[in-house]
Amino acid sequence: MEFSLLKKRDTTSKITFYEDDQLNNAACYGRDGIPNYNAKPSDRIGAMSNKNMCYQCVKITNPKNKKSVVVKIIDKCAGCPKNNIDLTKSAFASIADPDDGIVKITWKGVACPSKGRFPTTEKNRNKKN
Repeated sequence: MEFSLLKKRDTTSKITFYEDDQLNNAACYGRDGIPNYNAKPSDRIGAMSNKNMCYQCVKITNPKNKKSVVVKIIDKCAGCPKNNIDLTKSAFASIADPDDGIVKITWKGVACPSKGRFPTTEKNRNKKN
């Protein structure tokens, strides 16, 4: 189910972060045979309002300090402006100070790494006998 609809160009945008109960029941999971997913604060994940972003990976760069992080979009953010990304606090903190709250960034679509703190999109393989 890994696929990419993203162009490989930089998009200027902003990031915010979410935590605690907001990490439960990611919108991209719990359907089409993919089990529900409750994120952990250490996961490298994000949420966007853009359509068709589920399971896409993006590389986010903070232009002020040149730090980058790759996250998988696993949730929808109804309150986010188009192209903005809501991250887990740990993903946000890897490229910016959480005290800043909202940070200008650039992002572009990338292939999802095979290793890391990313949830799977594997379907349940339970067979009934």
